[in-house]
Amino acid sequence: MRNNRLLKTLAVIFAFAMFAAACGDDDDATPAAATTTAAAVTTTAAAVTTTAAAADTAAPAGEAFRVALFSPGTADDLSWSHAWDDGAQLAAAANPLIEITHVELLNEPDAYVQQGSAFAEEGFDFLLFAHGAMVDPAIEVATNFPDTQVCLAPHHASADMLAATPDNLCWIDIDQHNANFLTGVIAALVTKTGKIGSINGFEFPALTRQPEGFHLGARCVNPNIEFSQEYVNTWTDTAVAKAATQALIAGGADVISSSTDSAVLGIIDAAQEADSQVWVVPAYYDSVTLGPDVVLTSAVHGLAEAATMMIERAVAGEIGPASFHSFDATNNPGIVAASLYDNADELDAASKAIFDDIDARVRSGAIAIPDETEGAVTIGAVGSAADIDVESIGCTPAS
Repeated sequence: MRNNRLLKTLAVIFAFAMFAAACGDDDDATPAAATTTAAAVTTTAAAVTTTAAAADTAAPAGEAFRVALFSPGTADDLSWSHAWDDGAQLAAAANPLIEITHVELLNEPDAYVQQGSAFAEEGFDFLLFAHGAMVDPAIEVATNFPDTQVCLAPHHASADMLAATPDNLCWIDIDQHNANFLTGVIAALVTKTGKIGSINGFEFPALTRQPEGFHLGARCVNPNIEFSQEYVNTWTDTAVAKAATQALIAGGADVISSSTDSAVLGIIDAAQEADSQVWVVPAYYDSVTLGPDVVLTSAVHGLAEAATMMIERAVAGEIGPASFHSFDATNNPGIVAASLYDNADELDAASKAIFDDIDARVRSGAIAIPDETEGAVTIGAVGSAADIDVESIGCTPAS
């Protein structure tokens, strides 16, 4: 199994290097090679609310509706990009007029501008940027191509942002950290050392809220749990992620979450090579197959459900002008802590009862997980979870 993971890692790194070389010329405005292979999915889209009124921009009956999905990973990475691809393919499977093109391995702002512009010029109907840090590229492309619907996910849009947003640009916020919160609860119930950690890609609020959510969920059970984290400034470098993980393990962490992409393979390798049991909690996708011996659970962010719903809204002309669409654990059942599968015995009956109670209260809204940027209490800054009074958000930790 480790050899298979190594081969996959090398393939991803090689593909990224080739893509970067191919896109190095700023004058190249040709749409990048893309994948349209569908992955099997078993979830359905959940109803969500939006602040915008419906717009009269539905696709003409009988005409193909072309969607370009742009993501930083690959359609088979068992992570962020895989989940978005699943949702896009599910929408296409339900409506034969929908055509999906997935442009993979886009990580730089210039690449989003170049490729987004190229696909807009090609006449694509809907551009979905699945990279929350690409705010400026999304605004630039939407401004330059006012007849093309552009959406960016995930990103919380304030009232000021909406006021300055082009009519053809929408913001999609997915409270991904709700899933991280739930996996943090499990981490606190499973840890033997009382120390947990997280390896993260880059520092920006839509990402930072994930490890902070993990820490806050753990503190919902044990407010005094020790938490360490490292930002490795890469989505894909397994060697860097592995070294950072080894440092956390040396410090005593025995449950480590990941907010990276394919770099999670390095985190898993470090856990498998540890002298004692170390658990890994990947994000975005149910990733147990990457390492059943060390993957405890996964923070599944409901990305597939969000992708399906937004594409369906785009086809129906229901996105609305300068709109904001919000998903969280109260309206998206795809936001979950994945099954523990063969490791279910790590939670005894009492621990499982604690988790089930917290999970139910999160879904009912009785536990109010803070937003990353708005509200009296926020969770978008590094270290913010440590300062939150967990009882004030509805937690009732054991004494």
